[in-house]
Amino acid sequence: MTRTIETAGVEGRRLFDRDFSRWYLARSISVAGTAASAVALPLLVYRTSASPALTAAVVGLEALPYLMFGLFAGAAADRLRRKRMMIAADLCCALLLATVPLAAWLDALSAWHVLVVAFGVGCGFCWFDAAAWGAFVRLVGRPRVTRANSVIWTTEIVLEIAAPAAAGLLAALADPSLVLAADAATYLLSAALLAGIRTPLDTGPTVARRLSAEIAEGLRYLWRTPVLRTLTAAGFGLNVAVGGVLGLLVVHADRALGVGPLDKRLGLLYTAGAVGSLVAAVLLPRVSRWAGQGMVSLGGLVVFVAACAGLAGASTFIVAVGGWLIWSVARLAVNANGITVRQLLTPDELQGRVNTTGRMLAWGGTPFGALLGGLGADAYGVRVAYLLLAVPAAVSIVLVYASPVRGLRLAVD
Repeated sequence: MTRTIETAGVEGRRLFDRDFSRWYLARSISVAGTAASAVALPLLVYRTSASPALTAAVVGLEALPYLMFGLFAGAAADRLRRKRMMIAADLCCALLLATVPLAAWLDALSAWHVLVVAFGVGCGFCWFDAAAWGAFVRLVGRPRVTRANSVIWTTEIVLEIAAPAAAGLLAALADPSLVLAADAATYLLSAALLAGIRTPLDTGPTVARRLSAEIAEGLRYLWRTPVLRTLTAAGFGLNVAVGGVLGLLVVHADRALGVGPLDKRLGLLYTAGAVGSLVAAVLLPRVSRWAGQGMVSLGGLVVFVAACAGLAGASTFIVAVGGWLIWSVARLAVNANGITVRQLLTPDELQGRVNTTGRMLAWGGTPFGALLGGLGADAYGVRVAYLLLAVPAAVSIVLVYASPVRGLRLAVD
């Protein structure tokens, strides 16, 4: 199935104009801090509780707000001021993160405090993300969506290569709470950059309607578009596995590889995942043009399931590093491909609702995966948990293969 996306009125715009550059830099700065926090938050919980279930819960709680509030955030992004939503979310996240080093300084930090912060930051991300992706197409123009996504993901992943390694080293030498203090500062800088954007990021005056009607419109569009419906369902199965596997990374390193929470090599596992994501981001536009978006989703899911099984059997650090790299290539390829297809097939006036709804439903698998992985690791060990987590992703392979997605190929003019 080949479709052409028609565009008009944006041919003369440069990708890196003033406002896109600010948006791009704000996201890049935030990602560097967030990538570091992705190491620090589970480490803090594991150090204070030694519980696999609570450690895995960090990833689940960060993703849970998307499942709870995604529909409302998406509708709000299509009716409210998107720039104000992004700035407000940045400021709230900065405040929440700053409480962790403060509590550590007062010797009052607990695992439950860290879990509450993880949930709060997830809430901020949900509302920020709805506004950011609602504004994205207006900033770059539809013909440059795939190229702009590749630039964004490539840059962010380069930062994610360095940030986890640095965070792991700092956490081992000093304290993980210091990493969160730095992350709070990145949110403040991001807010300052976004405040300077001049391009109108909103769709313009709209007829006031009930919020429920606007949410329903986004849901209907997603449901009535077979490609988007299938990719969203497949994304749910993929992210069940992602939530559990990522949530157990620290536990897997400790109990299966002998790399404890104070070991400096822990950051290298996160870095290997970032390198894999970089490879996927660089290759995705070319592979999509060559094989089509449908084959990217199908092939990526197959590689992902194989990588989960490989990680379950890994017994040495070097093998695990390779497994994380391959796992991350497949994970980003499938998720990023789904986001790009959704952006290309969605009208501008529905971007906030449809993109947030799709991400809410797809990423909604993450907290379930974190719960499944944590309970499985407690009961049967982390290796068996990884094998269990591969099952929903395998179901996603069947869904994609049996749907129109398999032959999808979008050409942008």
